[in-house]
Amino acid sequence: MDITEWNNDEIMRLVMAKGHITQKILLKGLENQTGQIIPQSTFSCKIRRNALKLEEFQNICKLLGYSVNIERISEGQI
Repeated sequence: MDITEWNNDEIMRLVMAKGHITQKILLKGLENQTGQIIPQSTFSCKIRRNALKLEEFQNICKLLGYSVNIERISEGQI
């Protein structure tokens, strides 16, 4: 699935829907995995502002059993 043009909100809605998981459960799992406590309001604001860090997204993917792949679709033009 190509999510290149998606924002944080669209990506997180897809991942959570496919994992049948709520933000509250996701944040509890992240706390258990990383030891970091993220308030739900802070997390929601980060998603809305499109400010989710790559490391945070990687941890979410790892927790839910997803991998992040980068695939070349054409020769880059600079």
